[in-house]
Amino acid sequence: MFRFKQTLLLIGAAGALNAQITQLDLHFQSRDVDFSTANSTTPFKAGTSLPSVCSVGQMFFLLNAPAGANLYGCTALNGWTLESSSGSGSGASMASQLGDFAVVRSSATVLTIGANCSVTTPCIVRFGSLVYSFASGGSVSISAGTGLAYVYVSSAGALTVGHNLTANCTAGCTAQSAVTSFPTDAIPLFTWSATSGTWDAAGGVDQRALLSSKSIVASTGLTSAESSGKTVVTVDATIVSLRTSVPPTSSTACAAGVWATDSSYYYLCVSLNSWRRAALATW
Repeated sequence: MFRFKQTLLLIGAAGALNAQITQLDLHFQSRDVDFSTANSTTPFKAGTSLPSVCSVGQMFFLLNAPAGANLYGCTALNGWTLESSSGSGSGASMASQLGDFAVVRSSATVLTIGANCSVTTPCIVRFGSLVYSFASGGSVSISAGTGLAYVYVSSAGALTVGHNLTANCTAGCTAQSAVTSFPTDAIPLFTWSATSGTWDAAGGVDQRALLSSKSIVASTGLTSAESSGKTVVTVDATIVSLRTSVPPTSSTACAAGVWATDSSYYYLCVSLNSWRRAALATW
């Protein structure tokens, strides 16, 4: 009788234990887990758009981003940062804190520009000494046309999509029609081709320069100055005399050193508003 009751207790305990253990907690119930021989592993969430909500430490694989720019980490509350940028040391750390103007095809008719530009990970563009910071990206939709779209930042600091299509920016950018190339004073970002009113699936070409520099050094007779992010080169009037129009009188307004000529005379401003002239002759 005693053994019968003992057996029943053991069977009951085993049944209860079996009913309770339905899931494993790998954090507490595993050690040195090796997935190298598993048929498939998917360690991160994946999708075609970054979730609007995240907690620090979470990771996400953006399926429609360009190769090498797919892996994002949540580095601040609801703030994603591209983690797959190359580099090392302080430069790489700085890069991971900034957004980038990657362009992705969100659908057949919509391109998303700079999806990870945010307040915590801004996208930065520099024109000379002038710096623009973008806390958000943009998107552009197409309804008709075949050709190329040019995505760039204008010298006025506007995220712009130039095109010869029927397209418009639905958020965060400016659409500019009749554009067939990048403006000379713009920062190129991407080009994307379209066919019959839809963005081509593999039509994106990254035009961004990872490192770029252009230094202008003023030489003899020239000066340079920064103005609204542009380097303005001018003639140094203290070294190079400037030509002007022929003065009608000897007291015509002028600055010392400027000169003029016609078929009869050579004119020289010898002091403020004071001209002299010499007759021209053959020999």
